[in-house]
Amino acid sequence: MPFDLAGLAAADVQSLEDTYAALRTKFSISLSDDSDIHLNDFDLFNINPNISIGGVLLINAPGKNCHLAFLKIHYQPTSGVYGGERLDYYKYQVWAFITLNKDFGRALIRHETFNDRIIGLIHPCELQFKDDKEFDHKFYIVTNNEQKALLAMNWNFRNAVMGMPDNIVLETAGTTLIIGTGAITIDPGQTIQLAEFASKIAALK
Repeated sequence: MPFDLAGLAAADVQSLEDTYAALRTKFSISLSDDSDIHLNDFDLFNINPNISIGGVLLINAPGKNCHLAFLKIHYQPTSGVYGGERLDYYKYQVWAFITLNKDFGRALIRHETFNDRIIGLIHPCELQFKDDKEFDHKFYIVTNNEQKALLAMNWNFRNAVMGMPDNIVLETAGTTLIIGTGAITIDPGQTIQLAEFASKIAALK
């Protein structure tokens, strides 16, 4: 398998194997290097200094704009020993990286919660889509450049995102968009669901 397996538990290796097999059955995939994956561009990754790229797959090959990056996270508990050894372990996350032809600026997109609405009444910071009340009510979006975000998130983009599963979050940095859940387990079914949604976004013009 095209993944860094060092330090993984046997169950996690099996999950990666099952996921890789499921992806090969569902999609046209090829191996890819990580030269176009820049983790430091995204706040969702900067909160964890112990994260690295353990493998990258290009899906829907020969297209070049949709990758699945398997990110390896090293967990080092600050306390707790077993048999005189400090406990640490590795887990994987999977994220889709998509290159689009529009510049989104920096933005975070996720399903809106009740707390978001309450906070918004006190400190309004959310991007508003006044001409699309259904989308505006469903999603919480913050950005550093409202003009770029509004232009990039056109009707085609919003319509594709409307079907986004509840546990998925998107972050943009310029023309790159990432999609994932942040779950520290690799599940074949959930990875297929993520890849299908990412493919839909990657196909936008």
